[in-house]
Amino acid sequence: MVRRFFSSLLTKRFLICTGLAGSGKTKLAQAIAVWLSPRTRLGDPFKAGSLIESERTTYYVRSSDSLAVEFWNSADEQNAIKVVLPRKMIEEWAAYIENNNIPRETGARDIREAVKKGSKFSDQLHSFETHLKAAAFALLAQRKEKTGTTCYEIVPVGADWSGNENILGYADGLDQNRYVTRPALDLIISANKAPNVPHILILDEMNLSHVERYFADVLSAIESEESIQLYRGEARQAGADIIPNLIDLPKNLFIIGTVNIDETTYMFSPKVLDRANVIEFRMTSEDLKAFLTSPCKPNMTDFSGKGSPFAKLFVETASEPSQPFSNALAPVFEAEMLLFFDVLKGHGAEFGYRVAHEAARFISFYGKLGDFDSTDEADFDAAFDCVIVQKFLPKLHGSRAKLGPLLKKLWFLCVSDSHSRGSNPFQAAEASARSSDKNSDPSLAIPETAPYKISAEKIARMWRLLNENGFASFAEA
Repeated sequence: MVRRFFSSLLTKRFLICTGLAGSGKTKLAQAIAVWLSPRTRLGDPFKAGSLIESERTTYYVRSSDSLAVEFWNSADEQNAIKVVLPRKMIEEWAAYIENNNIPRETGARDIREAVKKGSKFSDQLHSFETHLKAAAFALLAQRKEKTGTTCYEIVPVGADWSGNENILGYADGLDQNRYVTRPALDLIISANKAPNVPHILILDEMNLSHVERYFADVLSAIESEESIQLYRGEARQAGADIIPNLIDLPKNLFIIGTVNIDETTYMFSPKVLDRANVIEFRMTSEDLKAFLTSPCKPNMTDFSGKGSPFAKLFVETASEPSQPFSNALAPVFEAEMLLFFDVLKGHGAEFGYRVAHEAARFISFYGKLGDFDSTDEADFDAAFDCVIVQKFLPKLHGSRAKLGPLLKKLWFLCVSDSHSRGSNPFQAAEASARSSDKNSDPSLAIPETAPYKISAEKIARMWRLLNENGFASFAEA
């Protein structure tokens, strides 16, 4: 799974993880991001959910952006007193404390009176001295630590996202000089500033809203490599940072979307699926038994930054303009691609140049990340199996009449070796689809000689759903 994950990201900077809820989709994405992130990059102590300790109270960071931080003095909203303070003001307090070597034992009011003398902020804001002191010392403490958290961002997608402002921010309608950023845009800006460092944007529950409504600009930029226009007119700022009118989607930005399927979510359109590799996460009874025997939660700090020596090479490799499939098995690759194209075309599900190009890239990277022998067909089969299940099958859906014959043809190709296929594999697949013999139906009893076992197992599950419900799709609840 990890090999497929990395190969997919190197092939295309957009990956979709679907499958069973709670099966580790987000955790694996987070783990890879933490592993790749340099430990020398600083995190944000005021991320939503952070705890800021003072002498008498624990303040909860409810929300924050590039301009301000919202503090609650209780996790319970009904009992909480809410205070919103500018980040610049917190930095002003931190600078005074650092420059004057103020010990933590110093009273908040004493620090307040000293800072006020040179401050441009109102006395009323300075009256929240306990919040400001706690936040300033938290900021100073964070600067002394080394973390890898700024190289990735987990963004929970909301059910009400109908525009791109939740990803790219928006121009303030009341202040012509201000731009309101969002965590995803902050990550894009950070990635542009550090081009050799991988930055990973994890969109959690990506299909709670229509992807095309909030993510169309980014999807287009991935393909066209054109700049994204954020706003028009005079330059705007977010805090001390100038936000440009146009922003490039950096080549060191990798996007991973996690997907669950239920009555609250939306299905992806073919044009979205066509732009990504789709990896399905499943669980077996053996997986669950192993977990129950030794239940544990991954400790991210155990491997934080351990993969950072590979970070620059990872970005450079993913940014290569092409990875042509050139080895002794090139004729086998071409023959398989044409065979699957012809079978899918007969049912209106054929693929285009993009998929063909990315299939070759994936197989090349899959080989480089493992013990790939360019003359061994078994190694090739393992890589091409991933291409089938990640690029060909995700777009399939339909009724029994529409999908049934195609699934039987694909099943035949996935479980039949070269000898079973005969001299004309296309005609053999057609004959298998017309056969009334139950042995030609997809089944979870996958032959040991099957060249594409992962794909065959998925086709068998789709076949079962097709028979039970009269309809089936790649995505399952």
